[in-house]
Amino acid sequence: MKDVRKDHARLLNNLVILQRLYTAKALALCIGVNLTTWGRKMREPWRMFSYDDLRMISVYCDIPLEKLICGEVGVR
Repeated sequence: MKDVRKDHARLLNNLVILQRLYTAKALALCIGVNLTTWGRKMREPWRMFSYDDLRMISVYCDIPLEKLICGEVGVR
């Protein structure tokens, strides 16, 4: 259970970093939702974002999907 919580925290942290780099509005637009929906999804991204959402975010931000979900996103 501890590992799952770490995975959840890692995904949330990665998305927060991407929000700082690209803005929440830009990321919301890239998956086709409004800013309010984006904020709601960010409360529990491991549950609220679909595979397609995460895939589109990874393509938009030019990072591998695996790194978004399982790795650590950093500034290049």
